[in-house]
Amino acid sequence: MNELKKYIGTKIKEHRKSLGMTTIELGKLSNTSQSTISTIERGERFGTFDTMINVCEALQITLYDILPPEKSENLNVPQIHNERIALILDRLSSEDIEVTETLVINDMSLLRTLNKLNPNQKRHLSNHLNSIINND
Repeated sequence: MNELKKYIGTKIKEHRKSLGMTTIELGKLSNTSQSTISTIERGERFGTFDTMINVCEALQITLYDILPPEKSENLNVPQIHNERIALILDRLSSEDIEVTETLVINDMSLLRTLNKLNPNQKRHLSNHLNSIINND
């Protein structure tokens, strides 16, 4: 278990440094204390599941990105939405697919926030974005 903690801590530290981010910045972005980030990176402890999700989102990675390959290979990630995703992708242009991929990979927290908006809020946001795009 200690080896797993150290591996995960090292991966988090590598991702954080690749973004030029300090432990203080990562703590703020993930709503976690700097000391917790440091102890996770040193492999002294795991964060809570919520903490680890928040840290990964702040680093723009997934939990799978910090797991050792032998651990993540054994996970059977359900592929229940493959048909639905294929149908959606078939309807999109290649440019729209690239935009979608970027949103899913880099902006998952934004997508989750947008999904929480009620229909009226979504309409207002859409109108606002259209006015920006059209310089109204």
